[in-house]
Amino acid sequence: MSLLSCQQAIFRDARKIDAELEAYRMKDLGQSVSSIEACWKKDSLLVQLIDSVLIRSNDIKIGFLNLAISRAQYTFDRGAMKPTVSGVIQPSLRKFSKYTMDGVGNYDTQFSPNITKEQIIPEHLPDVMIGLQSSWEVDIWGKLSKRKKASALRYLATESGQQWYITSLVSEVAGMYGQLVALDQELDILKTNIGIQFSALSLVKIQKEAGKVNESAVQQLEAQWLNSRAQEGLVLQQIIELENQLRYWLNQPTKKIARSQYPFNCSLDSSMYAQIQIDQLERRPDVRQARLELEAQLLNKQSADLALKPSVVLSGMLGVQGFQPAYLFQLPSSMAYQLIGGITAPWLNRSALYSNISRENARWKALDLSYQNALLKGFLEWDTQVKSLAYLQRMDQLKEREVMLTKGAIATVGTLFTTAKANYLEVLTAQQNALRSELELLEISRKRWIHAIQLYRVLGGGW
Repeated sequence: MSLLSCQQAIFRDARKIDAELEAYRMKDLGQSVSSIEACWKKDSLLVQLIDSVLIRSNDIKIGFLNLAISRAQYTFDRGAMKPTVSGVIQPSLRKFSKYTMDGVGNYDTQFSPNITKEQIIPEHLPDVMIGLQSSWEVDIWGKLSKRKKASALRYLATESGQQWYITSLVSEVAGMYGQLVALDQELDILKTNIGIQFSALSLVKIQKEAGKVNESAVQQLEAQWLNSRAQEGLVLQQIIELENQLRYWLNQPTKKIARSQYPFNCSLDSSMYAQIQIDQLERRPDVRQARLELEAQLLNKQSADLALKPSVVLSGMLGVQGFQPAYLFQLPSSMAYQLIGGITAPWLNRSALYSNISRENARWKALDLSYQNALLKGFLEWDTQVKSLAYLQRMDQLKEREVMLTKGAIATVGTLFTTAKANYLEVLTAQQNALRSELELLEISRKRWIHAIQLYRVLGGGW
């Protein structure tokens, strides 16, 4: 069975059970998710990376195989409601003691004028039976149907879990891609500032030889230059870690991770997402999964309660039988059938059934709390991301102004330093401030990207 068939094989009964979950009006929420997707789908390299991960990731394939397992369990539980029919070929050989009713009866039968020569029963009695046997528990209380529905809901819960994993993986990949691009940009900033710092260091060395500054100025500027070079190595190490994680998901250990220069070019207005209601978060696959598991467990609990009621079981046999193979198909004389009906009710094992009821009830209560937690967690995650985006939007505007000022200060102080109107400490401070403000602006942009991606995940995704 292919992975695609595992993904596409959705059961009609399961979809009927889950139909009420589709009644929520998610138009506004869907538009919100689409607006977030539009931001990163402008970057074709990111889209290609996400699609490749979803196709090649072994974890995704494992998820689809788990879906196949869940579907097979549903098919098994559905089959439990139908009669079992099995073909039987049953040869046997018996000899009755002469001191039993069967032995005496068979011996006397030999002398009866009512039987033919072919009907004489041999002392060593062979018996051959060919036919069909069937057994069927009549679901008069709905116990089996509840198990079937519970299995269908668990299948849908597994499917929602797979959707949530895909949504989370898309978010992880997009987030790491953004971090890689931010680290690339950080490298560019560091290299630019390393060049500026080296030029300042060279100038200070010349001025020291001319007696205008002392050795302390040279040492401090050189220390700053070396610090920036050390930061460059740290950034390269972080890039390797992120790239290797993406290679793991791609299942390609030597894959080059292509990326654009700077993807943080979409401005998300946080007010667009400020009107989401908590019940709209049912769209999230993890919340949906929690609800489906809760509904499935409710049916399991009800089925456990019904186990205390009597069961009606019908069984039967239909075939041909004879003590000589030659007589098997002399119909209708060789035809044999049996029909048995029985009502059974638990008696001595009721304590075990009560224990099972207590266990299923406890599981139901635990899943009810898990469902409430999933809703609450989803709402708080949404609140965090929306408010963080609003704060970061304001910070970004202020930090851009700061970067412009600090870069201008470097040029101003450099000019003053060459004319001896500023000392080396002012040069050092200006360079430090410029580097710090640029990196902080980059970090704010990276956080805006990450929070936008997390908002996509919080709202349920849909890649």
